[in-house]
Amino acid sequence: MKQAFLKAPWLVEIRDVEVPRLQEDEALIDVRACGVCGSDVNSAQNAPEFKPFGHEFSGVVEAVGPAVKNVKPGDKVAVESSSFCGKCAMCRNGHPELCRDKYVFSARYNGFSEKVAAKAGALVKFDGIGFEEAAVVEPMGVALDMVETADIRLNDRVVVYGAGPIALIAVRLSRLKGAGKITVLAHSHSKARISLAEKYGADRIVLTDETDPCEALKGEQADRILVTTPPATLRDAVAFASFGAVISMIGIAKTREESLCALDINQMHFKRLQLRYSFASPALFFPQCIDMIKNGLVDVKPLISHRFPLEEMEKAMLTLRDDKAGAVKVMMVRG
Repeated sequence: MKQAFLKAPWLVEIRDVEVPRLQEDEALIDVRACGVCGSDVNSAQNAPEFKPFGHEFSGVVEAVGPAVKNVKPGDKVAVESSSFCGKCAMCRNGHPELCRDKYVFSARYNGFSEKVAAKAGALVKFDGIGFEEAAVVEPMGVALDMVETADIRLNDRVVVYGAGPIALIAVRLSRLKGAGKITVLAHSHSKARISLAEKYGADRIVLTDETDPCEALKGEQADRILVTTPPATLRDAVAFASFGAVISMIGIAKTREESLCALDINQMHFKRLQLRYSFASPALFFPQCIDMIKNGLVDVKPLISHRFPLEEMEKAMLTLRDDKAGAVKVMMVRG
């Protein structure tokens, strides 16, 4: 079968590899769609050796191991990037999001491939939506976790820092939560993303390369701030946050140096701010996300800006790198 391997700088090889052998609790998935994640972009910039990649994917169950009971050949499934165990104390106490015995699949998945062996417990069946939409469920779950972490309430003034796919979904979810006003902080070159932010419910766009966000938001109320940008932007969030605001963040630094940032602790103290980090691993909310897409509450189709076959994955990665104006979610599609 064909499988893509990625290495810095932005190099992709398509190799012929053996179809994976199933363990007793695994299913063989015929991959139909897989999205490029920001972590894949990080690998394209930093991975010293070729490695398989891709964890935002959906497909059809082709075969199952003898211990698998929850799916059967022919089922359409979205695949979690990690799953809670369901057995540890935190899971049994109603906090699966704090599971420390989770099984992380993303490190071994290769969604940019014809077939993948996946743990059956990570498979969530779906119908009524397409494979491309189902491949967006993983990042949508990340966005939903961030929004839930922020605890957005009716008429809250929400600021979304960034305009990537997760941030854009968060805009729509914030509107569904009842946000009163939504401001998105984006770069001016991200024309397609800015358009989608407005489509999903943003009331205002601040172009961060043209206007200082702290000046643009000076005197305005920012009750909930969703940060999807590098850690250094937390300083801005603290500066323009209103009294009692909650800052929810999912951004990951690319380097040790970038991961360190200075915050004005006096502002955090005297403004009674809360900084909450969202981390959707284990993956959560897959069934809810599927239902929201199916019911028309969140239309994820406009997020998919580019589609490529498996054989053109290097072109797909370069498109995401180079098309700053038009690229949003780049996806591999098969069949």
